[in-house]
Amino acid sequence: MRRLTVMLSVSAFAGLASCSGGPDRDRYPVFFEPASTTLSATAQGIVDKAARDARDTHAKTVEVIGHAGAHGNLSADELLAVERAKIVASALHQAGVGEAQITQIALPPANNQDAAVASRVVTIEVDPDVP
Repeated sequence: MRRLTVMLSVSAFAGLASCSGGPDRDRYPVFFEPASTTLSATAQGIVDKAARDARDTHAKTVEVIGHAGAHGNLSADELLAVERAKIVASALHQAGVGEAQITQIALPPANNQDAAVASRVVTIEVDPDVP
């Protein structure tokens, strides 16, 4: 059952990712543990890869979109999404992405949204400067 939940969550996230941003954007999902704002070593590697992409493509914008699942206190969950986005944006800046390029967005959880994997992610979208 747990495996089915994870697979459905990942499928939902893939569908969500394909709906946002432009077709030329590169997307990097940064996953967090439940109720956590700590970047794991794996997550930091993804942030570093996104930063390298942003630098190499002279990205116009880098959107950092934070998500959090509903746990009963929507205000706290929204703050968690904001905090996760801030942490990823800060890590991108430390990895060499200009602050002016970074936009932070936090998507508040809906009442019916659970704490599945897809709601514990910050998506980095790199919009390359294409001539």
